[in-house]
Amino acid sequence: MLFACSPDQSSSTASAPAHITVIAGDAQLADVGDSLPRPIRFQVTDSKDRPVAGIPVTLSVTVGDGIVPELRKTSDADGMVQTAWIMGSMGGVQLLEASIDSRIIAIASAATCLPGDCYPESRLEGPLSDATLLTLATYDSSGQAMHPDVVHGHGAASGFWLAATPYPGGDLTRENPSIFRSSGGSGSTWVVPEGVSNPLALPSGVNGYLSDPDIIFNPTDQRLWLYYRAYSTQQNVISVLRSADGMHWDRSTTVITVPSHQLVSPSIVRGAPHAPWLMWGVNAGPQGCSATRTTVERRTSTDGFNWTSATPTDLAQPGQVIWHIDVEWVAARSEYWALYNTFPEGGSCATHALYLARSSDGVHWTVSPSPIARSGLIEQFSDIIYRSTFITDSKANRVMLWMSGAAYIGGNYVWRTATVATSTAELMAIAAAPGPAMSPVAYRALPPPER
Repeated sequence: MLFACSPDQSSSTASAPAHITVIAGDAQLADVGDSLPRPIRFQVTDSKDRPVAGIPVTLSVTVGDGIVPELRKTSDADGMVQTAWIMGSMGGVQLLEASIDSRIIAIASAATCLPGDCYPESRLEGPLSDATLLTLATYDSSGQAMHPDVVHGHGAASGFWLAATPYPGGDLTRENPSIFRSSGGSGSTWVVPEGVSNPLALPSGVNGYLSDPDIIFNPTDQRLWLYYRAYSTQQNVISVLRSADGMHWDRSTTVITVPSHQLVSPSIVRGAPHAPWLMWGVNAGPQGCSATRTTVERRTSTDGFNWTSATPTDLAQPGQVIWHIDVEWVAARSEYWALYNTFPEGGSCATHALYLARSSDGVHWTVSPSPIARSGLIEQFSDIIYRSTFITDSKANRVMLWMSGAAYIGGNYVWRTATVATSTAELMAIAAAPGPAMSPVAYRALPPPER
């Protein structure tokens, strides 16, 4: 898993460092206390992807208590910095950050495990099935969370932020927007930020609930914006919270009110400071979770508060009903990518497939013939794969996904969220043609997970 982040480098000179990237040794496995089999190699390049020598690079193990021999190294003639990495005592994913002046960052990951147990025989096979479950300290202590959304912030809100909602056993009273921060980068280890008391908002009505959080970083005011949907029997109300540091959040502001369920799963994109704001949502009409057809719609805004009326898009999956959606602008490809979960026509929103589509304008979409994941991808998603999200590295060569799903156990849904990284080429190949693990499965008729 790798992600490299850098600010706008439009004014970079040929010799100025613009990127740092993990080029070898990423995503290895080692026993606790052992060194990784191969060293981690980072490369420093300029704005034209040429190697830059003589650049001081700071190395830091940001997740886990592992060790690197030197905390500061200088790039060689090929722009390379290489390091060994001894795994710490913490099981699971650990992260190693390489940074230049605390601005240009690359993150490598490795997985630790108990001695002699790095390659358990029970490991599932198939595309994306090596997903790592998140351990989230939800405010209700259930650890059950769904509808993840991740963003990379800057300035006082630097780092990776995860918005999600608890949903233990489908308990609507717990479904309220919560915030977590990566303890050292992107990945599978998240903590409640110091000073934050989740949930960030509570419903005002006894029969309502708050769902579908979507978080962005606004470069204009350097703030995190967290949108969410309030449900009542009459209305869908979209509101937004803002924070400069992820710890202190202002009062919510209502931005859109429509009849239920005409705006499900709002997904907001905010790019350059002078670019328009864009919002996609699913119009499920009055039937909501039992709709036989839904429409993906788009709205625009100049300030994030005042939004235009909805414009239908042509995003539709043959034979399927789209229920939730996440859209991201992939700058390296000059495209919007949409990730959306579906259920078969005639079913309910116990969704069983996750699809990927691409668009140059956000209105006209090219859909993929096959889902990138199905229910049953991992044991914890045996019955539902639900709203999911993703980010790409700076060159869109790698994709990291956070997926939510559920298993139907004892008359209740048990919800979990997991993460996995893959190359863009592999992801597109999965979407283009199903592999052995993606063969069609019978859709199991289950109770709807939402009212």
